[in-house]
Amino acid sequence: MKLSRPVAVQVAVFGGIAALLLLVTVLIPRLADFEVVHPDTPQGPALKGRVVEVLSRETVPSERGAVEKERLAVDVDGLRVVIDRTRAEGDVGQLDVEAGDAVLLSKVAGPNGDSYYIVDRVRQTALLWLVVAFIAAVVITGRVVGVTSLLGLAASMLILLRFVVPGILSGHSPVVIAVIGALTIMASTLFLAHGVNRKTAVALAGTAGALLLTALLASLTIAAADLTGLASEDTAVLQVMSAEHVSATGLLLGGIIIGALGVLDDITIGQASAVFELRAANPLLGPLELYRRAMNVGRDHISATVNTLVLAYAGASLPLLMLLAVQGESLAIQVNREFIAIEVVRSLVGSIGLVAAVPLTTAIAAAVAGRTSDSAPPEAPDSPELTPALH
Repeated sequence: MKLSRPVAVQVAVFGGIAALLLLVTVLIPRLADFEVVHPDTPQGPALKGRVVEVLSRETVPSERGAVEKERLAVDVDGLRVVIDRTRAEGDVGQLDVEAGDAVLLSKVAGPNGDSYYIVDRVRQTALLWLVVAFIAAVVITGRVVGVTSLLGLAASMLILLRFVVPGILSGHSPVVIAVIGALTIMASTLFLAHGVNRKTAVALAGTAGALLLTALLASLTIAAADLTGLASEDTAVLQVMSAEHVSATGLLLGGIIIGALGVLDDITIGQASAVFELRAANPLLGPLELYRRAMNVGRDHISATVNTLVLAYAGASLPLLMLLAVQGESLAIQVNREFIAIEVVRSLVGSIGLVAAVPLTTAIAAAVAGRTSDSAPPEAPDSPELTPALH
């Protein structure tokens, strides 16, 4: 049976995406070769347990003030262990637990046998319900498009966990790995969520261009500001555990690229949709008029998105901002500290990439839509179902 051209194009595109996902998540990770250097401590991986009973709890005086002591019986994989805990009265750094609480424990080997310490709570049940609520909201609201969007999200997570992380840990360039991973994520999510049509192809081209511009600008800025990427404790620990196979500056640049991608696809698909909708509403509009009118929408999009991006960074760094506020140093001094400079670079470079994506995508979409035959049927807005083939 001979397939029609639109169906053949979709089969080819989705077949290519499937092959690409198979390549980066199954075949390439087998070539990854990295060795994690574990710290030389007797502490093993965390274990799950449940507090069975609070055996005792009392407050006793000491030279440094009142001290709270408690003894807990905890079940760890069927083994009942007794844990003694001591803390200063009012210390907010230690977990308050009661009988029935699920906890994470650290087992430390010693000359007199293993000792157990409570290090955190088990939170997977609450997180699982949140995931279920998220999936339900997306599917109920988005229906078929919601399902395909979730498939795109799953593909993104696969690429990050099966390609980006192993590739960087293997000592390969974080920038190269991040760019390849970002382009693969971009192609997979856009076509899965919005179907195979000219609008999606335009968004893909605009995202790729803006992403490459972001990578170039971030690279130049990191070099000009002489950033090492070692300002965070996480990166420093990673350097030790990966036997210094990971480039800290490359990791910083790769993180900026991956972070920018999350908002770029929203910008580009929105602008492409605006252009094609304008063309469908008035087939007489030429490329220049389409560009001018769509940029009126794009400027509002830029204002809202850049503000959203900056607020997202500020929200994630709110404890840091509050800490800086109480240190007493002027902003002119604080901005020179690397951990501050890195956040400034992340925010501004990402914002410049987003701003550039609007005129770039709009120009490509106007050129493509403006050459479309006036008799051509308009494309479905956001449907994963069969759409006209690429021209």
